[in-house]
Amino acid sequence: MYGRYPGKLFVLAKNLGDRVARGLISKYGVLLGEAQVGNGYELVIDNPVARLLSMYFTISTGKRNMDHSPGELKGEIDHLSRDAAVEYILMPERVKKLKGQILGLSSQVEDLRSDLCQLVQVLKEAVAHNEKHSVPLKDWKYIS
Repeated sequence: MYGRYPGKLFVLAKNLGDRVARGLISKYGVLLGEAQVGNGYELVIDNPVARLLSMYFTISTGKRNMDHSPGELKGEIDHLSRDAAVEYILMPERVKKLKGQILGLSSQVEDLRSDLCQLVQVLKEAVAHNEKHSVPLKDWKYIS
């Protein structure tokens, strides 16, 4: 796409994004918002979660802004850098990875709990066996 006008590159990028979105929708059955042309060379994609949240408060960080400003789409998230947009797009995969890590950690904690229960049982048996073979003294202390 080198050597073309910025406006034409913008339209080509939008068309390519729309084709990728349609492919994901047909292949995986996901629900994706359709890109719309915003102010200047800006692509806007509806986000229902952002739309709901922005009705009640404004979020502004060094990387993103989300508000309910007049003249803009409700629930618009402004990514202030390319990296911020990529981070946002990768968020579902990161959440999925975290979920897998938490499930793995849960399994390890359950194994640890089981091992501790076995250790406590062995210690109880050892103490009970030791008390049976001890001789009490006059002051109620035991000698093994």
